Amino acid sequence: MTVRVVTDSTADLGPDRARDLGITVVPLSVLFGEEALLDGVEITADQFFKRLAREPIMPTTAQPSAGAFKIAYEALIAEGATGIVSCHLSEALSCTLESARQGAGGLPVPIIHVNSKQVSLGLGVGVIEAARAAAAGATVEEVAAVATDVFRRTHIIFTLETLEFLRRGGRMSRGREIMGTLLNVKPILTIQDGLVEPIGKIRTKQKAIEDIVGRCAELRPVQYTFAVYATTPDDLAYIDDRMRGIAPDAPFFSGRIGPVIGTHGGPGTVGIGVVTSPDEHSPAFLPK
Repeated sequence: MTVRVVTDSTADLGPDRARDLGITVVPLSVLFGEEALLDGVEITADQFFKRLAREPIMPTTAQPSAGAFKIAYEALIAEGATGIVSCHLSEALSCTLESARQGAGGLPVPIIHVNSKQVSLGLGVGVIEAARAAAAGATVEEVAAVATDVFRRTHIIFTLETLEFLRRGGRMSRGREIMGTLLNVKPILTIQDGLVEPIGKIRTKQKAIEDIVGRCAELRPVQYTFAVYATTPDDLAYIDDRMRGIAPDAPFFSGRIGPVIGTHGGPGTVGIGVVTSPDEHSPAFLPK
Protein backbone atom coordinates (compact mmCIF):
# COMPACT_ATOMS: atom_id res chain seq x y z
CA MET A 1 0.00 0.00 0.00
CA THR A 2 1.23 3.48 -0.91
CA VAL A 3 -0.20 6.04 1.51
CA ARG A 4 0.11 9.77 0.86
CA VAL A 5 -0.48 12.67 3.21
CA VAL A 6 -2.31 15.89 2.40
CA THR A 7 -2.61 19.04 4.49
CA ASP A 8 -3.39 22.72 3.97
CA SER A 9 -1.22 25.81 3.94
CA THR A 10 -2.02 26.77 7.53
CA ALA A 11 0.37 23.99 8.64
CA ASP A 12 3.18 26.51 7.95
CA LEU A 13 5.53 23.74 6.82
CA GLY A 14 7.25 25.70 4.07
CA PRO A 15 7.58 24.36 0.51
CA ASP A 16 10.97 22.67 0.95
CA ARG A 17 9.96 20.64 4.02
CA ALA A 18 6.67 19.59 2.42
CA ARG A 19 8.39 18.55 -0.80
CA ASP A 20 11.13 16.60 0.98
CA LEU A 21 8.53 14.61 2.95
CA GLY A 22 6.19 14.06 0.01
CA ILE A 23 3.38 16.07 1.63
CA THR A 24 0.77 17.65 -0.63
CA VAL A 25 -0.29 21.12 0.53
CA VAL A 26 -3.61 22.58 -0.62
CA PRO A 27 -3.52 26.36 -0.14
CA LEU A 28 -6.14 28.55 1.44
CA SER A 29 -6.58 32.06 0.05
CA VAL A 30 -6.00 35.58 1.35
CA LEU A 31 -8.31 38.24 -0.02
CA PHE A 32 -7.43 41.92 -0.27
CA GLY A 33 -10.80 43.25 -1.30
CA GLU A 34 -11.73 41.38 -4.48
CA GLU A 35 -8.18 40.14 -5.08
CA ALA A 36 -7.76 36.51 -3.98
CA LEU A 37 -4.22 35.14 -3.60
CA LEU A 38 -3.24 31.54 -2.84
CA ASP A 39 -1.40 31.27 0.47
CA GLY A 40 2.27 30.51 -0.14
CA VAL A 41 1.76 30.19 -3.90
CA GLU A 42 0.71 33.60 -5.17
CA ILE A 43 1.81 35.54 -2.08
CA THR A 44 4.68 34.79 0.29
CA ALA A 45 4.89 35.64 3.97
CA ASP A 46 7.29 38.52 3.26
CA GLN A 47 5.00 39.96 0.61
CA PHE A 48 1.95 39.54 2.80
CA PHE A 49 3.27 41.29 5.91
CA LYS A 50 4.65 44.18 3.85
CA ARG A 51 1.28 44.59 2.18
CA LEU A 52 -0.58 44.21 5.48
CA ALA A 53 1.34 47.21 6.86
CA ARG A 54 0.23 49.51 4.06
CA GLU A 55 -3.27 48.28 3.17
CA PRO A 56 -6.12 50.42 4.56
CA ILE A 57 -8.53 47.47 4.56
CA MET A 58 -8.01 44.28 6.56
CA PRO A 59 -7.57 41.15 4.44
CA THR A 60 -9.84 38.16 4.87
CA THR A 61 -9.28 34.45 4.28
CA ALA A 62 -11.11 31.67 2.48
CA GLN A 63 -10.86 27.89 2.57
CA PRO A 64 -9.97 25.90 -0.57
CA SER A 65 -12.84 24.68 -2.71
CA ALA A 66 -13.91 21.05 -2.76
CA GLY A 67 -12.69 21.02 -6.36
CA ALA A 68 -9.17 22.00 -5.29
CA PHE A 69 -9.05 19.02 -2.95
CA LYS A 70 -10.46 16.69 -5.59
CA ILE A 71 -7.72 17.76 -8.01
CA ALA A 72 -5.06 17.14 -5.34
CA TYR A 73 -6.45 13.72 -4.43
CA GLU A 74 -6.81 12.66 -8.08
CA ALA A 75 -3.20 13.66 -8.78
CA LEU A 76 -1.96 11.46 -5.92
CA ILE A 77 -4.10 8.55 -7.07
CA ALA A 78 -2.69 8.94 -10.58
CA GLU A 79 0.81 8.73 -9.04
CA GLY A 80 -0.08 5.42 -7.41
CA ALA A 81 -1.54 6.31 -4.02
CA THR A 82 -3.69 3.51 -2.65
CA GLY A 83 -4.75 5.48 0.44
CA ILE A 84 -4.70 9.13 1.54
CA VAL A 85 -4.68 10.75 4.96
CA SER A 86 -5.81 14.38 4.84
CA CYS A 87 -5.06 16.44 7.98
CA HIS A 88 -6.30 19.99 8.42
CA LEU A 89 -6.56 22.95 10.75
CA SER A 90 -9.17 23.00 13.48
CA GLU A 91 -12.66 22.48 12.14
CA ALA A 92 -13.90 24.94 14.78
CA LEU A 93 -11.91 27.71 13.08
CA SER A 94 -12.37 26.95 9.38
CA CYS A 95 -14.51 25.06 6.87
CA THR A 96 -11.36 23.69 5.20
CA LEU A 97 -11.92 20.17 6.53
CA GLU A 98 -15.47 20.11 5.19
CA SER A 99 -14.21 21.15 1.75
CA ALA A 100 -11.69 18.31 1.92
CA ARG A 101 -14.41 15.82 2.78
CA GLN A 102 -16.53 17.00 -0.12
CA GLY A 103 -13.57 16.81 -2.49
CA ALA A 104 -13.04 13.14 -1.63
CA GLY A 105 -16.50 12.07 -2.73
CA GLY A 106 -16.58 9.24 -5.26
CA LEU A 107 -12.85 8.67 -5.42
CA PRO A 108 -11.63 5.06 -5.69
CA VAL A 109 -9.19 4.86 -2.74
CA PRO A 110 -9.77 5.23 1.02
CA ILE A 111 -9.31 8.82 2.17
CA ILE A 112 -9.28 9.46 5.91
CA HIS A 113 -9.82 13.01 7.10
CA VAL A 114 -8.32 14.13 10.42
CA ASN A 115 -9.40 17.21 12.36
CA SER A 116 -6.16 18.29 14.00
CA LYS A 117 -7.88 20.78 16.35
CA GLN A 118 -4.61 22.70 15.87
CA VAL A 119 -3.15 25.57 13.87
CA SER A 120 0.23 26.43 12.30
CA LEU A 121 3.05 24.06 13.34
CA GLY A 122 0.66 22.57 15.89
CA LEU A 123 -0.85 21.06 12.75
CA GLY A 124 2.44 20.80 10.89
CA VAL A 125 4.32 18.57 13.33
CA GLY A 126 1.53 15.99 13.29
CA VAL A 127 1.54 16.07 9.50
CA ILE A 128 5.30 15.49 9.49
CA GLU A 129 4.89 12.44 11.71
CA ALA A 130 2.08 11.13 9.52
CA ALA A 131 4.29 11.47 6.43
CA ARG A 132 7.12 9.64 8.17
CA ALA A 133 4.76 6.82 9.12
CA ALA A 134 3.53 6.60 5.53
CA ALA A 135 7.11 6.46 4.23
CA ALA A 136 7.82 3.65 6.71
CA GLY A 137 5.04 1.56 5.17
CA ALA A 138 2.19 2.12 7.62
CA THR A 139 -1.36 1.46 6.44
CA VAL A 140 -3.78 4.30 5.81
CA GLU A 141 -5.49 3.56 9.14
CA GLU A 142 -2.14 3.51 10.97
CA VAL A 143 -1.03 6.79 9.40
CA ALA A 144 -4.30 8.41 10.48
CA ALA A 145 -3.86 7.00 13.99
CA VAL A 146 -0.33 8.41 14.20
CA ALA A 147 -1.53 11.86 13.15
CA THR A 148 -4.48 11.79 15.56
CA ASP A 149 -2.26 10.76 18.45
CA VAL A 150 0.36 13.45 17.78
CA PHE A 151 -2.34 16.13 17.55
CA ARG A 152 -3.74 14.93 20.88
CA ARG A 153 -0.33 15.40 22.52
CA THR A 154 0.38 18.78 20.90
CA HIS A 155 0.22 22.02 22.87
CA ILE A 156 0.78 25.39 21.20
CA ILE A 157 0.85 28.68 23.08
CA PHE A 158 1.28 32.03 21.41
CA THR A 159 1.52 35.73 22.05
CA LEU A 160 0.36 38.57 19.82
CA GLU A 161 1.11 42.25 19.54
CA THR A 162 -2.66 42.83 19.70
CA LEU A 163 -5.86 40.79 19.67
CA GLU A 164 -7.39 43.16 17.11
CA PHE A 165 -6.61 40.88 14.15
CA LEU A 166 -8.23 37.88 15.82
CA ARG A 167 -11.28 39.94 16.73
CA ARG A 168 -11.70 41.40 13.24
CA GLY A 169 -11.40 37.95 11.74
CA GLY A 170 -14.18 36.65 13.97
CA ARG A 171 -11.94 34.29 15.94
CA MET A 172 -12.35 36.13 19.24
CA SER A 173 -15.10 38.15 20.88
CA ARG A 174 -14.82 41.87 21.63
CA GLY A 175 -14.83 41.13 25.36
CA ARG A 176 -11.76 38.93 25.09
CA GLU A 177 -10.09 41.44 22.79
CA ILE A 178 -10.40 44.11 25.48
CA MET A 179 -8.41 41.87 27.83
CA GLY A 180 -5.44 42.16 25.50
CA THR A 181 -5.48 45.96 25.23
CA LEU A 182 -5.78 46.87 28.91
CA LEU A 183 -2.59 48.51 30.18
CA ASN A 184 -0.88 47.62 26.92
CA VAL A 185 -0.34 43.99 27.94
CA LYS A 186 0.63 41.14 25.64
CA PRO A 187 -2.02 38.40 25.51
CA ILE A 188 -1.08 34.74 25.92
CA LEU A 189 -3.36 32.32 24.14
CA THR A 190 -3.61 28.64 23.39
CA ILE A 191 -5.76 26.22 21.41
CA GLN A 192 -8.22 24.26 23.53
CA ASP A 193 -10.63 21.83 21.85
CA GLY A 194 -9.81 23.51 18.56
CA LEU A 195 -10.66 27.04 19.73
CA VAL A 196 -8.50 30.04 20.55
CA GLU A 197 -8.58 30.67 24.30
CA PRO A 198 -6.79 33.36 26.35
CA ILE A 199 -4.82 31.99 29.29
CA GLY A 200 -2.86 34.99 30.51
CA LYS A 201 -1.47 38.46 29.90
CA ILE A 202 2.02 39.88 30.39
CA ARG A 203 3.34 43.44 30.21
CA THR A 204 6.12 42.87 27.62
CA LYS A 205 6.75 40.50 24.76
CA GLN A 206 9.98 39.20 26.25
CA LYS A 207 8.24 38.33 29.49
CA ALA A 208 5.42 36.73 27.50
CA ILE A 209 7.93 34.48 25.74
CA GLU A 210 9.47 33.50 29.07
CA ASP A 211 6.02 32.77 30.46
CA ILE A 212 5.24 30.51 27.50
CA VAL A 213 8.57 28.66 27.81
CA GLY A 214 7.78 28.09 31.48
CA ARG A 215 4.35 26.71 30.61
CA CYS A 216 5.94 24.36 28.08
CA ALA A 217 8.48 23.18 30.67
CA GLU A 218 5.60 22.10 32.90
CA LEU A 219 4.47 19.68 30.17
CA ARG A 220 7.66 17.58 30.22
CA PRO A 221 8.57 14.93 29.22
CA VAL A 222 8.25 16.02 25.60
CA GLN A 223 8.94 14.36 22.28
CA TYR A 224 9.30 17.51 20.17
CA THR A 225 9.47 21.26 20.64
CA PHE A 226 8.67 23.88 18.02
CA ALA A 227 8.25 27.60 17.38
CA VAL A 228 6.89 29.88 14.66
CA TYR A 229 7.19 33.61 14.08
CA ALA A 230 5.48 36.18 11.86
CA THR A 231 7.80 39.18 11.50
CA THR A 232 10.45 38.85 14.22
CA PRO A 233 12.99 36.18 13.20
CA ASP A 234 15.36 37.22 15.97
CA ASP A 235 12.90 35.75 18.47
CA LEU A 236 13.41 32.31 16.94
CA ALA A 237 17.09 31.88 17.85
CA TYR A 238 16.39 32.85 21.45
CA ILE A 239 13.40 30.50 21.68
CA ASP A 240 15.42 27.67 20.15
CA ASP A 241 18.06 28.10 22.85
CA ARG A 242 15.47 28.26 25.64
CA MET A 243 13.55 25.21 24.41
CA ARG A 244 16.74 23.18 24.04
CA GLY A 245 17.44 24.12 27.62
CA ILE A 246 14.21 22.61 28.91
CA ALA A 247 14.24 19.59 26.56
CA PRO A 248 17.79 19.03 25.24
CA ASP A 249 17.01 15.65 23.67
CA ALA A 250 13.82 16.74 21.89
CA PRO A 251 14.12 17.73 18.21
CA PHE A 252 13.19 21.38 17.60
CA PHE A 253 11.06 22.40 14.61
CA SER A 254 10.74 26.00 13.45
CA GLY A 255 8.72 27.80 10.83
CA ARG A 256 7.40 31.08 9.47
CA ILE A 257 3.76 32.00 9.92
CA GLY A 258 2.17 32.29 6.50
CA PRO A 259 -0.39 34.73 5.10
CA VAL A 260 -3.55 32.99 6.32
CA ILE A 261 -2.46 32.53 9.93
CA GLY A 262 -0.85 35.98 9.71
CA THR A 263 -4.18 37.52 8.75
CA HIS A 264 -5.64 36.43 12.08
CA GLY A 265 -2.54 36.80 14.27
CA GLY A 266 -0.98 39.91 12.81
CA PRO A 267 2.64 41.10 12.79
CA GLY A 268 4.74 40.14 15.79
CA THR A 269 2.93 36.89 16.47
CA VAL A 270 5.11 34.20 18.08
CA GLY A 271 3.98 30.66 18.80
CA ILE A 272 5.82 28.08 20.91
CA GLY A 273 4.77 24.50 21.49
CA VAL A 274 5.58 20.97 22.49
CA VAL A 275 4.45 17.48 21.64
CA THR A 276 4.43 15.51 24.86
CA SER A 277 5.97 12.04 24.92
CA PRO A 278 3.91 9.04 23.78
CA ASP A 279 1.79 7.58 26.57
CA GLU A 280 -0.40 4.57 27.29
CA HIS A 281 -2.99 5.85 24.82
CA SER A 282 -0.52 6.10 21.94
CA PRO A 283 -0.54 3.43 19.21
CA ALA A 284 2.04 0.71 19.78
CA PHE A 285 3.22 1.02 16.15
CA LEU A 286 4.25 4.69 16.49
CA PRO A 287 7.55 5.31 14.66
CA LYS A 288 10.46 5.81 17.07
